[in-house]
Amino acid sequence: MAKKAKTEPETVLHQHLPLVEVAESWMLDTMLADAAAARYIVTRLSDRVAIVAPGQLDLLLTRLRKLGHTPKVLEE
Repeated sequence: MAKKAKTEPETVLHQHLPLVEVAESWMLDTMLADAAAARYIVTRLSDRVAIVAPGQLDLLLTRLRKLGHTPKVLEE
């Protein structure tokens, strides 16, 4: 008897998933090299995008400002 194929959605939309996106890959490299900033980043998705740990966006924002970054925060 053939197994029934498990139906998986082709697209998954994650609400309220904080991301950091930078203009140049070296900027994310610099953030990840800083131990205080890196602890708030869960994983790198690409050379310019990473997932921020849930509930840690404000702490990362504060750290980035201390490092001299001026991040733009988008809320959608």
